[in-house]
Amino acid sequence: LLQVVDPESESGATIFRDNSNNDTKRLIVACRGSANPKNFGTNLKFKLVPATRLSQPTPSGAMVHEGFQDASLGLWKELAKPLLSRIKEEEDAAEIIFTGHSLGAANALLTSVHYRTAISSTSSLSRPSIVTFGGPKLCNDILARFIRNDALEGSTIVHLVHDKDPVLANNQKLWNDLGFQDVGIELQCDPNNPAVHTAAEEKPKSFFSSFAWNILDHCNYLGVYVGPRA
Repeated sequence: LLQVVDPESESGATIFRDNSNNDTKRLIVACRGSANPKNFGTNLKFKLVPATRLSQPTPSGAMVHEGFQDASLGLWKELAKPLLSRIKEEEDAAEIIFTGHSLGAANALLTSVHYRTAISSTSSLSRPSIVTFGGPKLCNDILARFIRNDALEGSTIVHLVHDKDPVLANNQKLWNDLGFQDVGIELQCDPNNPAVHTAAEEKPKSFFSSFAWNILDHCNYLGVYVGPRA
């Protein structure tokens, strides 16, 4: 339907309409992953800072990844008007989903917080669903609880990950040491096939399963390559 880009952070998003299910029309806000030097610079601003730019008051001690907070706010400023206008036109839409990969996953989660503040509570689309792929941890436990229980209360928040993703595997210790926490439900999926593993025993066993070294595996989810393209 349309695309937007924040000129400051160069984070981007595209709004789609999903008509694949005749009974349920959906709007999908897909936030783009890292595609340029500015995006990678956003990722590296990983210091936890007070969560004061999320369009609503947050609890004392709530902290968020500095780069993601700034990028998501800039992206929301570009996205808000066209998205809210489109919602008025899509009266038959029954669901809105925010999604993204890597940096796009972080932006999807935080822009959905801005969206929840802006949308009327009486709208049928007032509770967005959030589904992310290969997303980083982005806040401390205080903000994670606030997003789950207050800012996005009633929303489904699912993070799809896999063990071969080197960005996730090699940053876990850093995130844990810095006090980062997961916000939603984390589910393991297959990088090369459309399969989600709801239990640990369902995951395929491999000699290489303990090694995460190929950067391309960060871009392979459910049999789809979701990384930058020429």
